[in-house]
Amino acid sequence: MNLYLLRHAEAEPDEPDEPDVNRRLTRKGEKQVDELATFLRKREVELDISEIWHSPLVRAVQTAELFQKELKLDVPLHEAPGLRPDEDPRPMALRLACSRKSVLVVGHNPHFESLASCLLSGTTQPVLIDFKKCGLLHLERAEEPGRSRPLGHWILGWYLVPKLL
Repeated sequence: MNLYLLRHAEAEPDEPDEPDVNRRLTRKGEKQVDELATFLRKREVELDISEIWHSPLVRAVQTAELFQKELKLDVPLHEAPGLRPDEDPRPMALRLACSRKSVLVVGHNPHFESLASCLLSGTTQPVLIDFKKCGLLHLERAEEPGRSRPLGHWILGWYLVPKLL
């Protein structure tokens, strides 16, 4: 199983009068998604994605939709529970560990940093990946969940960040 974690692209700044959930991508954020998709297309990176899961926050939804559109991914988009920035990442880690489908998950920090650490090491701390906005991490499940590793064994395939593109 392949897992791709994509942190949302740059969003509007947090405004005291506006709910955080409504923050939209900036033009720079839209460009970040386009540049990431272009990089993947030009290098003919084959993404094994059956579904796209995203948080309910607007900036994650927009990132997921743009990524899907730019790469012409003919896969369903689903709003998934447990992907808000401050939610406990362990239930999502368990859900991913039990998944039979390769998925792209679009979400937020600090959740993503803890989720990646949880999958790679079995614990949310210390944080192992410094997730940048529009950073895309590829993990591969090398071993199914079992008694000694309830989340399975995950291997880091690669990690792309906007500055490297």
